[in-house]
Amino acid sequence: MTQENDIQNGQPDPGFAVPDSQDPPYTRLDERAIPYWRLGCGLSWFIPMLLLLGLAIGVGWGVFGQFLLSLSLWVAWGVGVLFWTWFYPPRAYAAWGYRRDGTVLELRSGVWFRVVRLLPLSRLQHVDLRRGPLERWFGLASLVLYTAGTQEAAIGIPGLDDAVAQSLRDALVAGGGDDGV
Repeated sequence: MTQENDIQNGQPDPGFAVPDSQDPPYTRLDERAIPYWRLGCGLSWFIPMLLLLGLAIGVGWGVFGQFLLSLSLWVAWGVGVLFWTWFYPPRAYAAWGYRRDGTVLELRSGVWFRVVRLLPLSRLQHVDLRRGPLERWFGLASLVLYTAGTQEAAIGIPGLDDAVAQSLRDALVAGGGDDGV
């Protein structure tokens, strides 16, 4: 099977892997992360868009007498928000992945700016499992991994299935280090 067929058939995305590498493949997030991110983004823009609509009507009609101009600007902004809400989450989902071997957890993310983080399991301090109301509704959870240090000491893995997040947390804690830091 070719690499393109693997990706289309739901196999883990090889992402940044070197073609002849012995590294395990990246594991994708749960597909329910896409509608979860869409809903979260839409809800976060709902109140600001209502406020901007009121401002567009009030300023456009009352101050400048340019109601259609201000409403047109609001609609243009709304189209941008709609684009961001609908088209960005699938791209973010495709960019996310993680893989674990015996000593390192490797995370990749980023749509425009690709980020690859390596977390030596020996430096793992503790792991939190977070489930907000929307995440619980979608059956998802986020893992937050804490390491020693002050900058970038917390690394998150969003959009995991609840059961997968719990088993990954348990596996990371069991395989974590005895660094004592």
